[in-house]
Amino acid sequence: MKTNIQYAQKLKKLFGILKKSAEKPKKLVYHNPVEAIIFAVLCENSTESNAKAALKKIQSHFVDFNDLRVSRPEETAEVIGSDIEEPEKCAVRLSLLLNAIFQKYDCLKLEDLTSGGKKGAKEILEKFNGMSGFVCNYCLLTVADAHTIPLTEKMIQYLKTYNIIDSSFDTEQIAAFIERQIPAANGYVFYALVRHDSELANPKAAQFLAEKKAK
Repeated sequence: MKTNIQYAQKLKKLFGILKKSAEKPKKLVYHNPVEAIIFAVLCENSTESNAKAALKKIQSHFVDFNDLRVSRPEETAEVIGSDIEEPEKCAVRLSLLLNAIFQKYDCLKLEDLTSGGKKGAKEILEKFNGMSGFVCNYCLLTVADAHTIPLTEKMIQYLKTYNIIDSSFDTEQIAAFIERQIPAANGYVFYALVRHDSELANPKAAQFLAEKKAK
C-alpha cells in the first residue's frame, strides 16, 4: 500500500514533467466574477476551447448576461449547441445560477465577492442554487486568488487511473491532498496543465509511468 508520501512524490514528479513539456499557462483574468462562473459552467464537462467558443456565441447572441439570465434554457442550449456536452443541462444550470445571483443582489454583479476575504467568497458562492464544487473552486482560483484546485471528473479519473493519488479518496480529499503538495502560487498552472493532459488521447502521465517501469 502506498503512503501519502509516495503519492506526494508522484504528484510533484508529474507536475515537474508537465511544466517542462509545455509553456506556462497564462492565468485568465476576469473583471466580472459572473463571467468566470459562466465559463466554469461551460467548461466543467467540456474542453476549455469548446467552452470559449460557446461563451463567444453567448456574448454574440445575447445583449448581456442579464439577457442570458431571462432567456429560456431551450434558447440558451440552442445557442451554445454541440460545443458543450449536454447543452440542455448546462443551460438550466446557467439559468439557476444567474437567477440566484440576481435574487441576492438585484443585479448580475459580484463586486463585493472578495471584500470578506477568500473564506467569505467561498461562503457566498456555495449558497447559490446550481453551484457545483468545480464552478465554485474555479471562481475562487481565478477571481479571488484562493489556494484551491478545481477538479473536473476527467481530471479525477486521470489521477486515479495513473495512480497519482489514492483511488479511495473522494473529490474533497483529492483536492485537499493536492493543495497540501502544490503551493498557492502554482495552483492555476497545476490545474491548467493537469487538465490539459487529462484530455489528451496520449497523456504525458502514461509516458511518465512507462518510463518508470522501464528503469
